[in-house]
Amino acid sequence: MHNTEFNVVLVDDEPDVHEISRLALRNFRIYDLPVRLHSAASKAGGIELLNSLTLGRADISQASVALIDVVMETDHAGLELCAYIREVMKNRSMQLYVRTGQPGIAPERSVIDQYDIQGYLAKSEATEDKLYTLVKAGVRQAMYTGVSHALQDLLHCLIQSASSRDHIAETMRGWLRQVRVDLKGETVASITSSSCYLVDDQLVVGLNEWHDEAVARQRRDELAALPATPINEDGDSYTMDGRDFLIQIAPTTANAAAQYMLRGTVPAPDWEVALYHGFLRSFAALWKQAAA
Repeated sequence: MHNTEFNVVLVDDEPDVHEISRLALRNFRIYDLPVRLHSAASKAGGIELLNSLTLGRADISQASVALIDVVMETDHAGLELCAYIREVMKNRSMQLYVRTGQPGIAPERSVIDQYDIQGYLAKSEATEDKLYTLVKAGVRQAMYTGVSHALQDLLHCLIQSASSRDHIAETMRGWLRQVRVDLKGETVASITSSSCYLVDDQLVVGLNEWHDEAVARQRRDELAALPATPINEDGDSYTMDGRDFLIQIAPTTANAAAQYMLRGTVPAPDWEVALYHGFLRSFAALWKQAAA
């Protein structure tokens, strides 16, 4: 996992709601990482805040969860903000929960039917336990969805550049740079890790300390010497050692031998290993088929 913290957005025009929410989420950790709460008091403020948390393009955000009041400067300002996130920003992974103190203005079934949101609750229901559940479940789902979408997007880009291995490597490097900077091109501090892709014992791309091929190979060899967990009958496997993990794709007639190594901020959950394994198999097949 690349994050140093998880970002949650709260958009509400009542100062007390912000204070109560901040207290409820204090010392709150997910995957043993802290949660950072960002606040806005209006639809316009929410848009400005979300833009500040956007990464290299509008549909990728540092924010995992947004808690949005329905009634702010207008009766439906919060719902309009939800529509903006989905339709203008094109962000499908952020988990959206609307909150209202006036359920009659925006009935629950109508809101769920019309808007792509994950939950609805009256402010009277927004207890500390409820916030804990929504934020924790929301962050987990956002991370899974976000990584899944990102790897699908990367694979699509790689397919388009599969005319040569040099093009594949350059596309990989460019894509990895894009998802680690904000709209101003500045590196985002809350996303950090060392990682690398190796194919047929060649370093294709490496980040941070594993940009150095000798360092990457040494750590790869250390992990490869540890007991591995089989993934499938083709001989694919993974090894976990604290915050480091190594996925190995066995060579077949369809794909090259490939490896992905990550030193995350915390030990990788099972779903992260599974998603990267699926992507790495496809990557290894593209590499095998590409002209040298």
